[in-house]
Amino acid sequence: MKNSKRTFQLKKKVLDFFTSIFIRLRAVLTFQFWNYPLYGLGLFFVLWVSYSMGGVVLSEGQIAPRDIFVRKTIEIVDVKATEERKNALLAELVPIFRIDESFTQELKKEYTTFFQELEAIRNTVTTPSISFERKEEFFREWKITPGVFEWFIETNPEKYERIKEVFFLNMEKNLGQPIREGDVEQKILESYSAYERMNLEVDEIRVLNLLTSRFLKPNARIDITETEKQRELVIKNIEPVKRYIQKGQILVKKGTIVTHTDLESLRALGLVGEQYESYLLVALGILIVFTLVFEYSFIKKFIAEIIQRNSLLLIRILTAIGVIALNALSLRFSWYLILLAAVPFILYTLMGRNLALCESLILFPLLMWGERADFMRSFYIFMNLFLPLFLLDKTIKRRDLVKTGFWIALANILMVIIFGLQEGNAPLEFLVNSVYGFGGAIIASIAALGGISLFETTFHVATDFRLLELVNPTHPLLKRLMMEAPGTYSHSLMMANLAEAAADAIGANPLLARAGAYYHDIGKIKRPYFFIENQMSENIHNRLSPHLSTLVIQNHLKDGLEIARKYHLPVEIQNIIQSHHGNTVMRYFYDKAIKQKKDDVTDTEFRYPGPLPKTQEEVLIFLADSVEAAIRSANNLNSSRLEAIVNGIVQNYLKDGQLDDSPLTMRDIHKISDAFVMILSGMFHARVPYPENTVNGEDKGSKGD
Repeated sequence: MKNSKRTFQLKKKVLDFFTSIFIRLRAVLTFQFWNYPLYGLGLFFVLWVSYSMGGVVLSEGQIAPRDIFVRKTIEIVDVKATEERKNALLAELVPIFRIDESFTQELKKEYTTFFQELEAIRNTVTTPSISFERKEEFFREWKITPGVFEWFIETNPEKYERIKEVFFLNMEKNLGQPIREGDVEQKILESYSAYERMNLEVDEIRVLNLLTSRFLKPNARIDITETEKQRELVIKNIEPVKRYIQKGQILVKKGTIVTHTDLESLRALGLVGEQYESYLLVALGILIVFTLVFEYSFIKKFIAEIIQRNSLLLIRILTAIGVIALNALSLRFSWYLILLAAVPFILYTLMGRNLALCESLILFPLLMWGERADFMRSFYIFMNLFLPLFLLDKTIKRRDLVKTGFWIALANILMVIIFGLQEGNAPLEFLVNSVYGFGGAIIASIAALGGISLFETTFHVATDFRLLELVNPTHPLLKRLMMEAPGTYSHSLMMANLAEAAADAIGANPLLARAGAYYHDIGKIKRPYFFIENQMSENIHNRLSPHLSTLVIQNHLKDGLEIARKYHLPVEIQNIIQSHHGNTVMRYFYDKAIKQKKDDVTDTEFRYPGPLPKTQEEVLIFLADSVEAAIRSANNLNSSRLEAIVNGIVQNYLKDGQLDDSPLTMRDIHKISDAFVMILSGMFHARVPYPENTVNGEDKGSKGD
């Protein structure tokens, strides 16, 4: 027994575990989740294509596939020419030399030792007594000729000392400054000239020349630190080589070979596509993820009801991606021909200001990236995305879009003028760009009208355009209601006045409230004479059991939903049809069943199936339906009586929990009650009795109003 109980508990835990996993997977696999990755991938694709179309894919040495024009006048730095100038200046740079003191001292020691050895020979021996070996050793050590040696040995002391003094002075002078390798010859020549200008004999000059050539050597070395400082100073002071490219100039002609200079110019203008750079892909992906997280947070906080509407989520994706794709194509003609105003036009009309604002906020940074926009283009994009949100009214007619498109067109022309003055455009450029700016806004409004018509027809969205068509008395379904259920039609008209006034009072959609009132009871068309307002004689329910009557009455919700779907009424109106009774009790039949006392009776059997009203407009129709029915059945109506009836109905529904799912506050409910009383007071105002008129004793009727 214990084992079977444990087995049962284990199976239950396993079942619960897999059930929870299934529930989570089902939540993940819904469109509410997958629409965000889908939206992100769509944005990534169209923005990357747009970015790539902004340039051309070229490489050095490739043949240009088309003429490439310059969109604006710019100044660019010629990197290659600047580098060549730098190399030339560095090549001309003379290194800084310093005297190599140790080598200079060695030179001085060398020629000093030479004279010391000469003097030692002069003082000890005479020329004939010097051995051949000694001479050879001296010649080999000091690398002088035999003639110079013999001259030094044989010359008198006066000449010797004079030659020695002149040589030492000349060497001190030359070695007192850095002598580079290439300067030695020049220094020797200068020494020759200096000797010749002295009052010396020819043989003395010849010996001095030979000694100078023998002992004068380069004593300079490069000062690496100072030379490097000089190089850095030269590099720092190099002026970049600049080139100016004029707007409208053909930068690269079709069929020509693209050079390195051409590529640098194209990059400076942002005309070289770099779709193979992986870091750009990563940057775009991160930006899209960030904006989608922001969008989800915005929608969840301010317009959470849209998350449950797959059709609206899909519309926003199709609108944004479709308009961006069209805009990428239009920008090939001119960047003033911008169609982005279609996004807020469509989304504002179909889903309201908040979602239009949200999408404009996330698309603005993405479009700046995709269009490689500078400040002027960014401002132009910003105005076309956000200006419609301020110009459109809450209730939109089709002509409002065209009118708003016209105002945006004028704003575009103003921006064209401002930007043109800044760039110094010619008059013809002003005219052409103004035409593009004006045309972009008008085309955007026309495209928006087409998109709205497509979406509202395909997805049955309750746009103001669609609602205006539905409240037109000539609508086929309203004509059917008027002809087949005239009492219900009259009831719906009175309800519409109540619901519309209350909608204005609490900030709901008055047009949707009126349309919902018109169509909330269309299910009664199927069996009109089962409803009291359409009965001209006997009440057919007197012959039916309470339970059967309840089923018949309940079915008008199901029938209404079928008819609404057949006529493609918006989802919002279908929801109103389902919820306009909530799960209230059909009190008449419930009381009748209790009186018959055939069975144990509970109010559950006589309740409508629901659901409870959830939106503002659903609550308004729910309350207006009950109030209008109660007022019709009441007598001796006056202002205080009307107020008591309205407040009583509202309080009863609050106690019964019928408004538990609604977003209304108690302040809103008081405003609704006040609006109902105001409208009803106007309908049931006091009337002045008129006396009967008789002519020849015949009653001609009374004058009514």
